Amino acid sequence: MVGTVDVRRRHLRPAGVTSRQRLERALDAYTNVTAPFLRGCYVFVTVAAAAAASSLLGPVVGLLLEAAFLLVAGTYCLANFFRCREAHCIVTGVGWSALAIASLSAAVAGRDIRSTAWIAFLAIAVTGHGFEAIWKLAHGSNALRLGQIERGRAP
Repeated sequence: MVGTVDVRRRHLRPAGVTSRQRLERALDAYTNVTAPFLRGCYVFVTVAAAAAASSLLGPVVGLLLEAAFLLVAGTYCLANFFRCREAHCIVTGVGWSALAIASLSAAVAGRDIRSTAWIAFLAIAVTGHGFEAIWKLAHGSNALRLGQIERGRAP
């Protein structure tokens, strides 16, 4: 049997697919959609466009756009960490997601933290990549795995 139809959700689901496999497929789909804008050289264009748009849209709408961008970027890093274990992704994923919540809270409170948030965005990026460089020197791999911490070496 190739697949079964889930009548409640009305989509084709391969037979025997576990929830973990569905989660992994969802994470793969999310990272495949967002990666072209958040990896490599294009990330600089994406960040510049988001910063310019948030600046032009004013304090409240600009902060909401900024929070959305930070949440997309943070979620991408967390999804990528779940899939690949790149060490910087745990720092940037948690950091940018927290910054998104802070930006949303500031927008609700009527406080304009756009400049500070972009500085924090860059600081989190530098911290994350610095952490990964140190991890790679210490463990021989940029993949962060709990077994490495316990054994003190790369797998």
